[in-house]
Amino acid sequence: MNTYLDYQLITRDLARSLDRTSKQATVSRDTKYYLDNIGKVKSIDEFMKNDRLFKYAMKAFGLEDMAYAKAFMKKALTEGIDKPDSFANELTDKRYAEFVKAFNFARYGELATTYNGAQHDVPTNFNLQVGITYTQQGLGFVQDEVGYYIGNISSVKSIDDLMADSRLLYVAMGAFGLDAKKETPERIREMLEGGVSDPNSPANKLSDLGDKRYANFVAAFDFAQYGADTTSKDAVQSIVPKQFITAVGLTTIIPRAEYTKAESDYYKANIGKVTSSYDLLNDKRLLRVAMAAYGLDADAEDPKVIRKMLEGGVTDPTSPANLSGNKAYVDFVTAFNFVEYGRDTTARDAVQKDTLKLYTTKSQLGLIKPGSDYVAAETAYYNANVVKLGSIDDLMADKRLLNYALTAYGLDPTRETPARIRQLLEGGITDPNSPANKSGSKNYVAFVTAFNFAQYGEKAMTRSQAQQPATDKYVRQTLEQDAGKTNEGVRLALYFQRKAPTLTNWYEVLADKALSQVVRTALGLPEAFAKADIDKQVKLFESKFNIKDFADPVKLGKFITRYTTMYELNNPSSPQMSAATILFAQPTTVGVSTDLLFAMQRLKF
Repeated sequence: MNTYLDYQLITRDLARSLDRTSKQATVSRDTKYYLDNIGKVKSIDEFMKNDRLFKYAMKAFGLEDMAYAKAFMKKALTEGIDKPDSFANELTDKRYAEFVKAFNFARYGELATTYNGAQHDVPTNFNLQVGITYTQQGLGFVQDEVGYYIGNISSVKSIDDLMADSRLLYVAMGAFGLDAKKETPERIREMLEGGVSDPNSPANKLSDLGDKRYANFVAAFDFAQYGADTTSKDAVQSIVPKQFITAVGLTTIIPRAEYTKAESDYYKANIGKVTSSYDLLNDKRLLRVAMAAYGLDADAEDPKVIRKMLEGGVTDPTSPANLSGNKAYVDFVTAFNFVEYGRDTTARDAVQKDTLKLYTTKSQLGLIKPGSDYVAAETAYYNANVVKLGSIDDLMADKRLLNYALTAYGLDPTRETPARIRQLLEGGITDPNSPANKSGSKNYVAFVTAFNFAQYGEKAMTRSQAQQPATDKYVRQTLEQDAGKTNEGVRLALYFQRKAPTLTNWYEVLADKALSQVVRTALGLPEAFAKADIDKQVKLFESKFNIKDFADPVKLGKFITRYTTMYELNNPSSPQMSAATILFAQPTTVGVSTDLLFAMQRLKF
């Protein structure tokens, strides 16, 4: 039958059919003009004043007949789609909301026609993340405790030494999920003295019962085996503070090692040249390192306040630093005590060694907010290179870009494995059962949405809904319209094939005249049925077909085959078909016999 065959000829190789349509002289010319100019549009008014661009866009979303209603469309574009009660969202016809989503001036302003999530959202998110991460409640406490631990753990040579310092013990145990303040000294000592070499030690016995926290703690602080050398182990020096930060739930941003080394080297080479507070304040790079070591952000502090603190020293109980109640300032001024030590201040170990050690270690732990110069440098690198990414492999290969991207979405690069990241990206977000969607993490979903190589391939980093996707829609609309010039049934079948997989309920079908016409025809229902109560129509549709099955290409294909068959029977496109219809009709009537309709309704699809 012609309707079915014509539909099959087009869809058997849809990509080829679309390519032929795109190469039509008029389509090719209009598409080129659109792509050459749409990115220059910066406002709703500019968009609507360019009639050629606006009509192209309207046709792309099946709204060609409404291109004249500019006041109507301006209202939809102005209100956007972010609010449920916006004009476009309240319209029954969802094509308007889709159009506004593609040309989202309300949200993106002048970027609306060039917006790409990976290009525009990620740098913004990165800067926001830096701010959010380092203003969390408790950061100052963590900074202080970890800083104290780093500066003093090496002096611990025995169980007695560790037990005697409650601050060190709190961090040491907290790193393994234990609260030193809730444990008895006797129990802690019993665990440490028992070690972990003996399977029957107190810590190992708890581990056998499923609680491995004490065994892990004692394995790190195994004085029974390592004695005075225990605290020189890497597990104690660096792993414990890292685990403590994780245990307290603090999200950190760790600058690239190259950056930390460069800042440390600069500090080491130049701090000795500083002979006064004026010299220190005059070198922002040195000042940033010096203050960061003690938990202060030079970029966020008022230079006048910094000078006031340094010039007041810490010897006088009424000095600005002492009166501030800010321990970080007291520690900073104590190290850089120009009031007491003058020109010799920067020759002291507190400045030359201790400050540098604190800065390096805290930076490696992510406890130091990256300076504005670092953020600017990383953002510049990202902006220059993200558009070059054409695949998941490209992103995974550039650790600098990947770390920036993960950080932008609140994900810690040090805690994410390459295998996990690849699994998330390869799964995409289209499938509800993809790893990102099943994770329950909005951060993962947002990250994969921005870097959606799974769906958009090599165009993922340059794709803008207002550009290539719009032209793809335009070509598809043209293909459907061309098909409708010779057979309206084919046009409707193509339209249904495109829209049906996204449907979630039958009310959406009834809201679309073309979709509902296809369903009524496929189910053999008369046009008069369209006037029946909407809820009754939905109930009948639900009894005939599960709308979720339209997402299955095979089931959708069977439904469209049924539709094209029924359409041809009702609208014979050839004399032969007309004769066949008459033969089937008993008695002879216009249309299809009741018996045939009944038989068609019983067909399984």
